[in-house]
Amino acid sequence: MKTMQLFPDTKIILSIGGLHVTWYAVLILTGVLVAYFLAQKTMKKWGYSKTILEDYVIPMMALSIIGARLYYVIFEWDFYSAHPDQIIAIWNGGLAIYGGLIVGVLYSIYYFKRQRISALRMADCIMPGVMVAQAFGRWGNFMNQEAFGKIVPESYYALFPSFIKDQMYIQGAYREPTFLYESAGNILGFLFIYFIFRKRFYKRRGDCAFMYCIWYGVLRFLVEGLRTDSLMIGAFRVSQLVSLAIVLFGIFGLSGLLHKAFHWNHKPVILFDLDGTLQDSQHLVFETFKEVFRIRKPEHQLSQEELYSFFGPTLEETFLKYFKKEELDDVIALYQKINIQLHDTLLKPMPNAFETVSTLHEQGYQMAVVSNKRIGIVKMGLKAIHLEPYFDVVLGKEQLPEPKPNPSGLLEACNLLKVGHDDVIYVGDNVTDILCAKNMAAYSVGFSNDERQLEQQKQAHPCKQITDLRELIELCKEERAWSDNTIW
Repeated sequence: MKTMQLFPDTKIILSIGGLHVTWYAVLILTGVLVAYFLAQKTMKKWGYSKTILEDYVIPMMALSIIGARLYYVIFEWDFYSAHPDQIIAIWNGGLAIYGGLIVGVLYSIYYFKRQRISALRMADCIMPGVMVAQAFGRWGNFMNQEAFGKIVPESYYALFPSFIKDQMYIQGAYREPTFLYESAGNILGFLFIYFIFRKRFYKRRGDCAFMYCIWYGVLRFLVEGLRTDSLMIGAFRVSQLVSLAIVLFGIFGLSGLLHKAFHWNHKPVILFDLDGTLQDSQHLVFETFKEVFRIRKPEHQLSQEELYSFFGPTLEETFLKYFKKEELDDVIALYQKINIQLHDTLLKPMPNAFETVSTLHEQGYQMAVVSNKRIGIVKMGLKAIHLEPYFDVVLGKEQLPEPKPNPSGLLEACNLLKVGHDDVIYVGDNVTDILCAKNMAAYSVGFSNDERQLEQQKQAHPCKQITDLRELIELCKEERAWSDNTIW
C-alpha cells in the first residue's frame, strides 16, 4: 500500500506557525485519556495509588506508537526503503494497531512485575478501555482517509451525515467505511465486557483481557477482509493472520488452559483480624467494658446489643458515643488497665486457631495480623494463645495509617511482607473487617460460629463465610484469583 493523497483541510485541526495539530493525533490522545480514566477508576477501588498508572501511561503510549509504526513500516518496506524520510511521518497515518498492542503488552508485563502487581489483573482493568481508545483511533484513520473498503455507489451514503460521505470519497470514488464498522464494533465490545461480561461471566484473572482478544480478533478478522488497503504478506492479509492467533490465545486463556500451563494461579497472602477471629476475647471485652462503665458511668446499664457493637470500631470511636472528648484519654487508660488485669484469666484462643495457623505456616503461606487494637495488647494476646511465632508482620492501631474499615492497614501489611496485594485473603469476624477487605477488593472471609454474627456479616456480602477456621486450609488450595471479583 502506498501513502494516500490527503486533504490538508480535513487533516489539521489547528495550525500555529509551523506547528500543526492533526485530527489523527487529537483523536488517538483522546482515546488514550478515556481509557486511562476508566482504568484509574477501577484502580482506586482496588486500593492502588493513582501514581501507578500515572507513571505507566506516558512511556506505554510512546512505546506503543513506536511499535505500531515499526509494524506498519516493516510490512510496507518497499515504499519506505525508497522514502526513508517518511518513516517518522506518523502524522500522515500508518500506525498498525497490532504492533502497538504487542509492544504495549511487553512493556506492561515488565512495568507491573517491577511494581509487584499482577499483569493479568491489570490487563483486566485496562483492556476494556483499550477498545474505546481503538474506537477513537479509527476516527483518526477516517480523518486521514485510510482503513477503507471497496468502491460503493453514492447511494450507499444516503443515510449517512454529509461529512462522512465527503471524507469517504477517496481516489475518485466513494469507499466503504470499514473504519466505522471497526469503531462501532469496538464500542459494542467495550460495553459488553465492561458492563456484562466482567460482572456475570468473570471467573479467572485475565478473563477480561482474554475476552478482549476474542472479540477484537474476530472483529478485526471480519473487517480486515473488507478493506482494500490491508498490509499483506504474500497472498495473505497480515492482520487476519494475527487476528486468528489472538483469537486462539483468548480461547485458551478463557478456558483456563494457559493458567495451568504457565502456573498463573498464586498462593494468597493471608491476613487475620485478632479479636473474635484468632482469639476469643468476647468475655474479656464484655467484662472490661462493664467494669469501665461501672466506674465511670454507673447510671448506664450496657445492653447485650451495645456490647456486641463494640467489636470492630476503635476504642476512641466507641467511647466518644458515651463520654466527652476531654474524658477520652482517661477512659481509654482505665479500659487498658482493666483489660490487662483480666487478660490472662479471660482470654482464650478461638477453636482450631492454633491448628489452622500452624498448618498454613507449614504449607508456606505468608501471614500477618491487622487489628484496630493497640499493638501492645495485640502482641500480648498472640503470645497468650501461642500464635506469635507464626506471623511475619503484626500491626496494631499505632501502625495503621487509618483504622479499619480503611484498608491502609492491609496494604501496609502487604508492603512489609514485600508482596503485592493482588492475592490477599482477609479473615475477620465482623462487618468492619469485611468492609476493610472490600475497600481494596481483597478476598473477604467472614468467620464466626455465632448465627447472629453470621447474619450481620451477610449484610456486607463477604466473598466467603466459614464457621470453623480449619475450612481456611482447604479454601486456600483453590485455584482462583484471591480478590473480590464483584468490585470493578
